Amino acid sequence: MPVTLLLCEGGNNSPDVRVLNKLLSGLCEVRPMGGKYGMGERIKARREAFKRDVVFGLLDGDFLDQWVVPQNKPGPWVSSDGIQLGWRWERKEIENYLIDPQVVSRALGHGAPPTARYGQALRQASDKIAIYQAARTALSVCRRRFRPLPSAFGPARGREEHPFPDDLTEIGCRQGIRQAVETHQDTQTVTVQDVLACFNNYLPDFLVNGVRSQHYLHAFAGKDILWAMDEHLRQYEFAGAMAFREKILQGIRQTSEDIADWHPEWRALREQISRI
Repeated sequence: MPVTLLLCEGGNNSPDVRVLNKLLSGLCEVRPMGGKYGMGERIKARREAFKRDVVFGLLDGDFLDQWVVPQNKPGPWVSSDGIQLGWRWERKEIENYLIDPQVVSRALGHGAPPTARYGQALRQASDKIAIYQAARTALSVCRRRFRPLPSAFGPARGREEHPFPDDLTEIGCRQGIRQAVETHQDTQTVTVQDVLACFNNYLPDFLVNGVRSQHYLHAFAGKDILWAMDEHLRQYEFAGAMAFREKILQGIRQTSEDIADWHPEWRALREQISRI
């Protein structure tokens, strides 16, 4: 029975819904649902109302507890009672696809930054935020789901107020972990020591030659990479990180190409939705 409605994260004009509307045009309706929490229950309620399984969801990949080698296809999202509710992106979030060199080149055409320099900037940005990504992963893995412990910290950046710290060193990240946990201590059973121990375990994976560093476009947060590239992008006459993202989204909207050809996981998602 074909999927008629796909729920996704984000708001009405979020990058998620804009990419998915282009990718899945003519296949199913895409509807943004804000945050991921509670999406599973909304899917079940809609299925009950329709008396059939035609509603599914798509979640961000998020930070992984146990590292899995990328397969370039979305993973299944299965409920605790074994019901498939939809899929999870393999990469951390939608920005991880938007900043992919192949997508940037196809979306921006002649307006794209030089390929070699852009690749160098991506690598430098990932190295810059590596320790912070280990800290975010530790916070994400240790949080209790009944009241989410924020996995990011630092000043709010841009209109979306994305938290991103000024101090990306190990000392700065340890302090950020302490502040994040202590601020929410009244709703958390996790301790600072728990998260710092987890951080210590993850850190080698994120540093140079670590397994997650080698797959930074999957394991690191795309928004953080974008903000780490902010100054570099301004050198190419983009008005910063979010303006660069918007240009890519505009290129996706305006292209006459099939964007499923731009990334193997986009093709795989469409094929899986078509086969339901």
